[in-house]
Amino acid sequence: MAGFRINRTNDAVFKAVFAKHPQITLALINAFFEFQGTELIEDIEFIDREMDADEYEGKESRLDILGRTASGTKVNIEMQVNSLAAMGERSVYYWARNYADLKRGEEYDQLSRTVAINILGFNLFDGSKYPDMHSCFGIYDVKTSCQLTDKLEIHFLELLKFKSKNVKEMNRMEKWAAYFSPSTPDEELAEIAASEAAIQEAMEVEDVFTKDEVAKRSYEKAEKFRRDQAAQLKYAVEEGRKEGIKAVIITLKELNVDKATTIDKIMTRFNLELNVAQGYVEANW
Repeated sequence: MAGFRINRTNDAVFKAVFAKHPQITLALINAFFEFQGTELIEDIEFIDREMDADEYEGKESRLDILGRTASGTKVNIEMQVNSLAAMGERSVYYWARNYADLKRGEEYDQLSRTVAINILGFNLFDGSKYPDMHSCFGIYDVKTSCQLTDKLEIHFLELLKFKSKNVKEMNRMEKWAAYFSPSTPDEELAEIAASEAAIQEAMEVEDVFTKDEVAKRSYEKAEKFRRDQAAQLKYAVEEGRKEGIKAVIITLKELNVDKATTIDKIMTRFNLELNVAQGYVEANW
């Protein structure tokens, strides 16, 4: 696999680097905790999860890593590359599954702090309104901002919003975002690795990974699954767009709007070229 830029959001790579190396995972988690100003963790143990990165037959493109710290805090890290509907609700759902583990006879105050970290290869929030790549959610009173409990914490890191800058000015989270981002130049990544031991270690694990034939097959299988899923999503979006254009044309026709005006309206609404808009109108008039 020499001579190409490895995709670090690939499930097989992500699992090889993080699911088998607690100290690297610990450094990634602490980059989020440090940014929030919460207590850093010193140790973590991994808890078995449902998906193996070697299996992609009909499964969704995600990899869960669930760990428990020495103090009992549970941390779930999910890498999600392709855009998903209701990602926010989905994250709350998985957070709730991890949080709700009271055993018979235990009290509510024995529930553990549970943190979800979602690293996304797409923009979940509108960049014009929410330009920051990192967001963190809890439960707060909408009037006073009083926090109901500190046991819920859900992070999103939107990699597409990462903006490169001088490495010396980066905090640890920005360095990890640069590590995952495909747009980071190799020279900058080398400088980041020199300043962050865990990222250097992660890149060394990658080097071993790329020399393993079985690992390479896992990588290619994961890449194919991701590309196929992205293609299916693109097709679905395009088909939905076509149906939307058709519906607008039929509605305008029923309202006795003339062809020229209809063409102008769908050009504006769907950002179409004149000849494309004319083709849609002629096909559906």
